[in-house]
Amino acid sequence: MKTRLNITTIIIIFAISISLWNCTERIDLELDSTYTRLVVEGNVTSDTAAHWIRLSETSDYFHNQTAPAVTGAQVSLDDGERVHMLTESDTMPGWYFTSPDYHGIPGRTYTLRIGDVDIDNNGEPENYSAASTMNPMNPIDSIKIEWFDTFFSGYQVRVWAWDSPDPDWYSFKVRKNGVLLTDTLYEMIVQNDEFFNGNYTNGIPSQFLSTDKPDEVVKVGDTITFEINGITEEYYYYVIEAQSQVFGQTPLFGGPPANISTNIDNGAIGFFAAYSVNYSSTIATADIVNGGQP
Repeated sequence: MKTRLNITTIIIIFAISISLWNCTERIDLELDSTYTRLVVEGNVTSDTAAHWIRLSETSDYFHNQTAPAVTGAQVSLDDGERVHMLTESDTMPGWYFTSPDYHGIPGRTYTLRIGDVDIDNNGEPENYSAASTMNPMNPIDSIKIEWFDTFFSGYQVRVWAWDSPDPDWYSFKVRKNGVLLTDTLYEMIVQNDEFFNGNYTNGIPSQFLSTDKPDEVVKVGDTITFEINGITEEYYYYVIEAQSQVFGQTPLFGGPPANISTNIDNGAIGFFAAYSVNYSSTIATADIVNGGQP
């Protein structure tokens, strides 16, 4: 009797499971279009280079083409002492460049102005602006790369530098033989100085290279360059918010995604950042590449 009861129970559970599995319904998800907005990307740094600003328009979620470029705009940078006009590229529509000898000066506030664009297509040009202060920072004394084998295998970049006694916010990037490895926003590491404010960092691990990524594998003789940027608190939180959208909410049942903050006015989205830049380089030796072995 006990065996028959168990078999009967199993059959009932199986039948219920099959019926529930078959109770499916196709749902067509309607995602309505919204109004078009200007998208602004770009920055100005203390490096001497042709800095760029990219202008485009928003598009629908399932739009499988490149976002439409915004061409013919008037784009300028104002540091409070002079105004520098940017020139649109002949080969890259929507990309606007400074002259190659342009560089920012730490301590100044840079205002980006964009004019002569008609995003809403009402026949009347619109103007947009954003401002960001280029914070100064102390230079890097030195860096060192070491073999790292805990949660993953690779190399950690340790940094020696003084932090100022004021609140500071940083972003970290790394290059191998001149090629930027952390070339996307979600790969960027941002950090405040809450735990080392006003102190000497004394070899703090600041960047990691994984042997699971072919472009991050280090060979003997490779030049590893660590870049530190003195960013604003506003840009720090912008990066954190952007990365949270890429990696998802934590915990699993956190709040729904929200619009990322912006410093562009007049309803535009994106971010304009000004920051100072410092570099330090080292050359990979055999003991480092071989996991600490000579």
